[in-house]
Amino acid sequence: MGEGLHGMQWYMAATYIGAIVGAGFASGQEALNFFVAYGILGLLGILLVTMGFAFMGALSFAIAQKARVESYKQLLEIVCGARWAKYYDIVITCFLLAGVGVMLAGAGSLVNQQWGIHPLIGVLITALIAAISCYRGIGGVFHLNALLVPGILLATMALGLSGLVNLTPQLRNLRTTALWMVAPSPLVPNWWLAAIVYLSYNSLLGIAACTPLAASLHQKKAAAQGGLVGGAILGFLLLSGSLAIWGMGLQTTEAPVPMAWIATHLHPLAGSLYGTIIWSAMLTTAATNLFAVVKRLGRTPNPSIVTILLGLAFALSLLGFSALIELLYPLFGYLGSVYIVQMLTFFWRRGSVGA
Repeated sequence: MGEGLHGMQWYMAATYIGAIVGAGFASGQEALNFFVAYGILGLLGILLVTMGFAFMGALSFAIAQKARVESYKQLLEIVCGARWAKYYDIVITCFLLAGVGVMLAGAGSLVNQQWGIHPLIGVLITALIAAISCYRGIGGVFHLNALLVPGILLATMALGLSGLVNLTPQLRNLRTTALWMVAPSPLVPNWWLAAIVYLSYNSLLGIAACTPLAASLHQKKAAAQGGLVGGAILGFLLLSGSLAIWGMGLQTTEAPVPMAWIATHLHPLAGSLYGTIIWSAMLTTAATNLFAVVKRLGRTPNPSIVTILLGLAFALSLLGFSALIELLYPLFGYLGSVYIVQMLTFFWRRGSVGA
């Protein structure tokens, strides 16, 4: 295999991106809460997260490839030890279930914002379709998600370019206030803490999703390069989403789904199209998370277990989409933040992945 990126490296990068670019990312709420809120310092946060994604992805995937692990739990055991691996397993499982609730809340907010439909209808329809998808098998949902991710990426980049066009005159005159700021969440009071928290929970989810693929590659270099390139693209997309929000002004913060609001502002048809893409992403994220939790509990999808889990997720969704991202995501970020330290310690002690 040549020196440049080829087939499997790109596939590794794309899988890493797809695992992280979910509905929370596509909605714009994550960019708003973890980067835009801090004004120009948010750019430093994006830079820190980009380097973190590249490092954590490259190192984790290279370890997975070298050790030929079969699951993310085995990778965690190598890096952190068995006791910590059990802890992270619980954190990831709880976060997956919480993610179902976040997606249901997001679906309700989205249909109300874009089409004036009562939020509860959006929640119930999304829950029903997610339950059917989980009960009948998740394969088709994975394929649908693979089709949706490129659309989210292209739309995010297009909206980011539009935001940059709006910001250029002010930035050219050195008016850094164009990158306005709002009061951040009390859970993440400064930009660097927000960046670490964001990197923490996304790294755990991304690594959990990508470990089996990384282990199947024939070369450690392919796994590592996939992590590096995936991390760089994720950083670029975060920058695009943040620029789109900054470019449209403070009123964007009032929208439950900022990116869909921005698209609608540019053209109603664009708003409906992007809204449909985000709703589909919320649906597939809810279905895949629900299926993952059912399988982690050692159960087969059946009406009783699916109903119980969806009931818990529905109760959580009543808190609202924006509130859940502002509260739950930092919480799980803190719970998983020790993993970053453990990965750095592992790298420091070994000197290199191959040691």
